[in-house]
Amino acid sequence: AISGYRVPDFDNDYFLAVKIAPKQTIPVGRKPEDRDTESGVLNNEAFVDAATQRVRSYEAAGGKPKVSMINIGDLADAGIAAGSAEEAEVLKAIGHTLSQQSLGGDTAGRIDDENFSIVHGDDVDAVGLSEKISNAMSAVAPNAKSFVPKIATVNAKAGGMDDKQLAKAMLYSLQEFTKHDGELPDGDLNAILEKKMSENVKDIERFKKICADGSFDLVYMPVASLKDGHTHHFEALTRFRDDAGESPFQLITLAEEVGVISDFDLAVAKRAIQTADAAKKLGSFTPIAINVSGHSISDPVFCEELKRLLTEKYGYEEHISLEITESAEIKDLQGVNDAIQRFRRMGFKVALDDFGAGAASFDYLNSFDVDTVKFDGPVVKRAVATKKGKAFLASMATLCHEIEVETIAEMVEDQALADFLKQCGIELGQGWHFGKPMPTEQAFPGIQMEPEKPKGGDAEFFQGQSLMDRLNSGKL
Repeated sequence: AISGYRVPDFDNDYFLAVKIAPKQTIPVGRKPEDRDTESGVLNNEAFVDAATQRVRSYEAAGGKPKVSMINIGDLADAGIAAGSAEEAEVLKAIGHTLSQQSLGGDTAGRIDDENFSIVHGDDVDAVGLSEKISNAMSAVAPNAKSFVPKIATVNAKAGGMDDKQLAKAMLYSLQEFTKHDGELPDGDLNAILEKKMSENVKDIERFKKICADGSFDLVYMPVASLKDGHTHHFEALTRFRDDAGESPFQLITLAEEVGVISDFDLAVAKRAIQTADAAKKLGSFTPIAINVSGHSISDPVFCEELKRLLTEKYGYEEHISLEITESAEIKDLQGVNDAIQRFRRMGFKVALDDFGAGAASFDYLNSFDVDTVKFDGPVVKRAVATKKGKAFLASMATLCHEIEVETIAEMVEDQALADFLKQCGIELGQGWHFGKPMPTEQAFPGIQMEPEKPKGGDAEFFQGQSLMDRLNSGKL
């Protein structure tokens, strides 16, 4: 940053002040996989990282950084067909425009299909940015209907935040913008972080209460054979009773971040085992897959408690399997693989969920000996969209077959996609084509479940006491 001023007392000479950002905060070069292939700007994860560095260095050099979020809406509303060459040109033009307006010419990112974000100085305003985006679109799609993107801007002053807090504030801002239809709460990043932290405290208290009183339900989504459509097993999914059936993903992810997910994973496992026990008394039934967080499977205390739950009654090996989710990063690869092998030696099958969703997927497949991998839904969607995508998915299916790992694809919504996946060599599918998540009585007709009553004994799982607390008190 260069500033200049004239000093009358020194013969009106000009003085220049040059301030250079600390070397360690200069953004590093970006790899091709960091970029959104359609618009050319950074993908969501890479953008948060680059934006954090750029805000820090620009502020250190005396600048006043800002972050703007841009919602372009559904381009189909402007008469631009999805997947068309015209759409591709529009996205490239929008990406190029945002990059030009961003600090350093490369601090623009794509949050999702309809939302973008940039870090910029105070010389860029919402009105001017909106006009530039509209003009860029008109230049490559002159027959499209005009549109005005929604833009929200916040001051990106880092203040006393460290890099991790600054990144979180950035991420929360993006989430708030997408969640509230192109709007942001008042204030700067610091205020948004404080607001989010306050909300997190309330959410964690609510989550602990859910664990304590068992106020959640399990629904069961079928996983079927792509060959004949026969239901292979059900995946047990959680629904919180006070969320009107909405997915609890964000609350569970927060619980993983603060380390309180293990008790809930055990509570879910216990509920699924109770269902299996009730269904088994009626004869043969469809097996159940239980989700286990990457955070939980990394915890030896959790693994011992889950082992006890699974072995209290003999004969569940064919009825219960585990799905290791990738929502929490796994650091101790060898330790987790050792835990997985202990469950497999007991006869329980283990699947690797969300495969392909993150950069760590291939490390996990290389490090973990599992029975099944489940391809992440967006990976499947991208694969069906391009010839290269199909080749990628087919090659991964071939690799899995060679190492004797079963394959499942998510988000199978119609017969055409089911046929495509079968051609790629995928064996099982999950999606609305095979059935939506259903309540216990529909998935397992005829069984009667006792209502949860958290009073002593095994109901200890719902008393809100952490695994470590129970270990220290001698209850484990």
